[in-house]
Amino acid sequence: MQRNRIVDVLKGLLILFVLITHTWITPETRLKFLFPFWIDMAVPAFMLLSGYVSALSLKRVGDHAVSYSYLPKTLCRKLLRFVVPFTIAFVADRILICIFGPKQILESPYGFFQCLLDYLSGGRGQGSYYFPVMVQFVFLFPVIYFVIKKYEFKGLLGCFGANLFFEILKLAYGMGEPEYRLLVFKYLSIIAVGTYVAIGDFQKYGKKKWLVLSIGSFAVGAFFIYLFSYTGYVPKILIYWKETSFVASLFIAPILGWAIGHIRFGFPPLELIGKASFHIFLVQMVYYNYIWEMYLLIPNVLIHLLVSMANCVLVGVIFYYLETKLSMFVAKKFNLR
Repeated sequence: MQRNRIVDVLKGLLILFVLITHTWITPETRLKFLFPFWIDMAVPAFMLLSGYVSALSLKRVGDHAVSYSYLPKTLCRKLLRFVVPFTIAFVADRILICIFGPKQILESPYGFFQCLLDYLSGGRGQGSYYFPVMVQFVFLFPVIYFVIKKYEFKGLLGCFGANLFFEILKLAYGMGEPEYRLLVFKYLSIIAVGTYVAIGDFQKYGKKKWLVLSIGSFAVGAFFIYLFSYTGYVPKILIYWKETSFVASLFIAPILGWAIGHIRFGFPPLELIGKASFHIFLVQMVYYNYIWEMYLLIPNVLIHLLVSMANCVLVGVIFYYLETKLSMFVAKKFNLR
């Protein structure tokens, strides 16, 4: 099956959005330039694309896709794609802590166990929750794939229901934000959308129905984003991460779904950035821990942004090429290919 180049282009754009949102920009400027409607949608969009790409991969396996997904060799191969680059970034950050501080991180009485806990919770820095979320994604996705493949649109609705049920349970049991941010379940519905885009039978329900659903989804998501971002509305259930909640994600779902299904052109520079997006993400996670002095030396936010984007993209692409070779060596060494 030919690679859908627009997926890499979109991933390239989205990682640039991540770099923008992690630059110090005032809340007033974010609202003025409508960040909630595009920049803040980066992570939900990434999750949709992850569902799409993973579904296409399992679709090629055939009827035994789910059982195949839980084979030890398959799990190890999929986890390797996240564990190796993250471990390198985590070790790099620990080395930089030794050199530049903050020293209190190294002075924990728990020593090794504190370091292990930091590792399992995604390290530190901007977006540090993403690694544990993607590890959970590896184990959860085959279930989502099974539900969508077996029950199709009803399965998609079921995933939205499960997402809402998780949000209600979070309230019922008093889950705090530190725990909530590390769980993949908050993205369950948007992953399911990506899965449905890949394997759903759109012809079965007709173009008119999908057009109505798409417009409705877009409108509900846009209205929700407007309410909490521009009117001060406080949702009763979605108390954490409202800007990337499953209701807000309804805004981006039909846009991305249409783009993936209808656009086939590529743009090599963005495709390369897209392929290296996880590595660029890890670089920025470390990078933004150590560049705050630049904000004091250079007063212009645009210059900060351009310098940070150039540094993170360049180092991230180099990291991508080097780490890919290392992972291929490890996979070959342990017969995981």
